[in-house]
Amino acid sequence: MTGASVTFLDRGGRGVHACDATELDGLRIKRWCAHAFGRLVGGRLRDPRLSITCRDGDGEPIAFAWTEPDRAAAYLAVEQEGYAEVYAASGTTPIRVTTSRMDLATSRATFAISEHARDGTLVRSYDLEAPVSG
Repeated sequence: MTGASVTFLDRGGRGVHACDATELDGLRIKRWCAHAFGRLVGGRLRDPRLSITCRDGDGEPIAFAWTEPDRAAAYLAVEQEGYAEVYAASGTTPIRVTTSRMDLATSRATFAISEHARDGTLVRSYDLEAPVSG
């Protein structure tokens, strides 16, 4: 696993927060490394809120961003180098995903994502191209 993130909606349902971590001991988080906030407009994020400040155990940068899966998706997979990370879809809450595919010089990251129905059927696939927000 590249990283872990906890995403939650604020009380009024107008924003979404995430706490990101990369230093993991199995499923136990050893250190949190970033926080993100995204404003919801009509229940949707305006941008994926890319964060590139976290580092893995070897000191390599890891990017985090939100994606908003199709309502038909039960889970999504993000391609990593040599494997894929799988995330459960939660209905209407954006999912914070990770990648090491980034360009630090331009502050951009690319997430290769596929979304799947409960039976494994492909719902859609796409590359999320995310610039740092701000």
